[in-house]
Amino acid sequence: MFRITRKRLVVISSTLTIVLALVLATAASAGGPVAHRVSAGGPDACIAFGFPHPGCDGNFSLVGIVYADGSMSGQYTDRFARGSGFHAVIDCVSIVGNEAWVSGVITSGSFTDPDTGEKFDLTGLPVSTRLRDNGTSANDPADQFSFSVIGEGFAAPCTEHATGGLFDLLDAPQGQVVIK
Repeated sequence: MFRITRKRLVVISSTLTIVLALVLATAASAGGPVAHRVSAGGPDACIAFGFPHPGCDGNFSLVGIVYADGSMSGQYTDRFARGSGFHAVIDCVSIVGNEAWVSGVITSGSFTDPDTGEKFDLTGLPVSTRLRDNGTSANDPADQFSFSVIGEGFAAPCTEHATGGLFDLLDAPQGQVVIK
């Protein structure tokens, strides 16, 4: 069985609490009731790459909302190794069945090259991801998500419904995706 350390649990819980607070604040200023909602969070899918435990690289969380008037909003945070990561504002949410695509713009964040130590500012870059809600039962397959795809020419608007390559889905046995 996988073990999540108390420190990692506190970080994940804190991140999800902040994202929820931001989403609730955003919802208060939006027009109309919520028509659709996407939420996801948990440790990174390191098991898919043969690592012995989830979260070897960090964690992520996102909430995307589509309002009855067609407007969209949300928050997206992904933490990488060595203190890198980003926060983004979601401006596009597309749902087809049990799959969702979200995209937006990074408002703050950086990436540190593990080989050179060089730090890159991610602020202003587009970001997108793909998610699949496979249910809530222990008998259901694990929920899935793709990489956080960052940068011009890589990240795709949510309406393109990108699949394959960087948008291939990874199992998230310790994570949760909910699409409503």
